[in-house]
Amino acid sequence: MTTTSTRTTGSIHSALPVERLTTDDDLFVRMEHALGLGVVNQCVWQLPTRLDEDAFSRLGERLCAGRASRLVARRPPPARDAWRYTPTAGSVEFFTETVRAENIAAWVDAQAQFALNSVSGPSWRLSAAHSDGIGTYVSFTAAHAIGDGATLITAIVEALSGTAYNTDVAMPDLVSDLSDGAGTAARAARAAASSVVATLRDASPRGSARPQPSRAPSPSPAPTGAIATTSAGRAAGTEAGIPPSVIVTVDREEALRVAAERNGTLNSLFVGLMVGIVDKAGLASSGDVVPVSIPVSQHREDDRRANATTGVTAHIRLDSNRYTDLSEIRDACKAAYRTLDARPGSMAAMSTVAQALGDRAVRRLAGGMSTPLCVASNVGRVNPLFASLHTGHTGVTAMRAVTTDTAGLAGHAGGISGWLCTGDEVLTLAVSSLNPSRINDRDSLRALVATEFASWRLTETEWGICK
Repeated sequence: MTTTSTRTTGSIHSALPVERLTTDDDLFVRMEHALGLGVVNQCVWQLPTRLDEDAFSRLGERLCAGRASRLVARRPPPARDAWRYTPTAGSVEFFTETVRAENIAAWVDAQAQFALNSVSGPSWRLSAAHSDGIGTYVSFTAAHAIGDGATLITAIVEALSGTAYNTDVAMPDLVSDLSDGAGTAARAARAAASSVVATLRDASPRGSARPQPSRAPSPSPAPTGAIATTSAGRAAGTEAGIPPSVIVTVDREEALRVAAERNGTLNSLFVGLMVGIVDKAGLASSGDVVPVSIPVSQHREDDRRANATTGVTAHIRLDSNRYTDLSEIRDACKAAYRTLDARPGSMAAMSTVAQALGDRAVRRLAGGMSTPLCVASNVGRVNPLFASLHTGHTGVTAMRAVTTDTAGLAGHAGGISGWLCTGDEVLTLAVSSLNPSRINDRDSLRALVATEFASWRLTETEWGICK
């Protein structure tokens, strides 16, 4: 049975000023509403106990009164959109049917496919089902505009601990919109000008010699079975649904040992695994330099921002030596992190410009948009309260971001994305295809992941088997 809370949220403190969306928030609103490429963040739990349905309902009610229970109030450009908190923004469901372990991947995908809308709602969904054993599976999904991974974790922890979140926020009026629009337009103009200056500064004088860049990933033949056509003759990856995804677990101590033996860390091992899957998928070949996009959280204490994640890029040369020595990958990641304090890049400037524009203009501006070849998002150590959902039993958690339109994603020539969560005993790795034209089904992706883990002599296990 599906229930949506109708409890009104009273004022906790005095009303807060209008909360406008940041450029990060706006990016995901535009992906969803201008480009039709909505991104959903999903947290999943495999709990080794039967979750009490009343406790689950209370969690849902508290989420309805918390930071994630909001919608986007669109405003006329160039004014920025604003947040509208409402206890009716979410959907809560506890399934009466049990889920067998062999069907858990399909169940998790079905929860990710539940229609979310950051503007009209529901913008988030909490769902659960008992396993056919003694365990429980739980899923929490939210439109990415509503919150990045750190925000969703915080929302769950606040709901579990009973921490109040002030949702009494003023809504914009005409005067507020006019004032904000003027400021947004000015920032957009400055960003556009600085982008032009940066382009001119980086351009070489005519006739000057420029060092040639390292060899970029070159098109490689896809692995057998990776490219296929449907019975209707269209390319696989253009059908409806979400792109294929795989979630596996690995013993934490085993992973630490493998990393240490190769002069690495869990993070460099994670990046090594991801570029290895890119290699084995035929998206790059030996000698290529793979740009690995690494998200970095910028959230502060008491941060009310929905999305506060920046990114750095580590340039990893594909070399089989990585299987015996992670030093080069580790150094490349360190070099990438050192760029965090550098001036905002072209993407940040474009996002600032886009926020002042309407959806139609953004659609034209994003005409040449491409998807990253490799994304490696390290969530880090999972909060124990988050992992247990207050049951007293630590669950095995995983997180991922999925694009809800395979057909729309297929034409953007991406690669793969991975999310790593660290628990007390196990690591959880979720790998998703960003290129359903090349990696178009779960079995193919599962085989790639298994082969790459074997290359590191790591034992991985399919996530979702409740013992």
